[in-house]
Amino acid sequence: MPSNGRFLARSLAILLIILLPLALASAKTARADQTLVRSEALELYVGDSVVIHSNRLSIQQVFLEGNLSAALVERPSQYPTNDFELNSSAPGTYVLRIIFNQSADYTVDLSVKHSGTSAIENSTSYYVSSGSFELDVTAYFNPSQAQAIAQASSTSAWDDFSNWMGSFGRAFPLWVKALYLILGVQFMMVGGLWIRRESSRKEGGTQPLDRGEKAFLWLDVLYKFLVVAFVAIVAIMGGELILLFVLRFMFLVSLDLLSLWDLFVVGFALGAVIIVYLVRFILENGFDLKPFEAE
Repeated sequence: MPSNGRFLARSLAILLIILLPLALASAKTARADQTLVRSEALELYVGDSVVIHSNRLSIQQVFLEGNLSAALVERPSQYPTNDFELNSSAPGTYVLRIIFNQSADYTVDLSVKHSGTSAIENSTSYYVSSGSFELDVTAYFNPSQAQAIAQASSTSAWDDFSNWMGSFGRAFPLWVKALYLILGVQFMMVGGLWIRRESSRKEGGTQPLDRGEKAFLWLDVLYKFLVVAFVAIVAIMGGELILLFVLRFMFLVSLDLLSLWDLFVVGFALGAVIIVYLVRFILENGFDLKPFEAE
């Protein structure tokens, strides 16, 4: 029985001696076959070029992602090749992936060729003893100074205002926009009918309504619309807050409370009410314009 144990131990030792060099050789082969990957980010202007050069025919494949309609690529007649150049006629971002492979040692140079002066700025160089190599380049083509001036001069005040309104509108949730729209349409219809009725009633008397009084009445309708919208928003958000409070502290349900966007909406609604109220107060007391209910 002990002889069997010694035989088994010797067999395992011999097996380890045989398999260990094979495992090390396999690991070295796997590391040798593994592709080296390097990444670079470049800031360029429209008209500049990304130039990639190798001292051997090592460029095997090229992958380009971006606005291909504006990309200007000097395509080689065949692969493998040793030169590749990318340019763009419009601002944009390009992702360039180049695969190199060569049995002997080779070098790779990544350069930027500036437009106008044709000066070449050598960004990075790589040396590869042998095997495959992958270079990922993210090129940001920015507008040139002349293009930036032309774009700034072509932008009108209306374009700036529309862009600002679009950014401002995205700060409001969809339900707030729907609430303002529904209430606005209702107050516009009801307020218009009320003003027309009072105007026709006043026209039969000795003091018909002038334009200032009609403008004040529309301002009064706007003020009441903003007050009702503010009360509705506060009521909806207050109900949401109470519901979330009950779910969290009574039923131990983990939910978020009011977000910053909701608080922004409340502040905007309150500010609009205060501004319209101040204008209404000034017109009522400074110009003696009063709604019919105050007469």
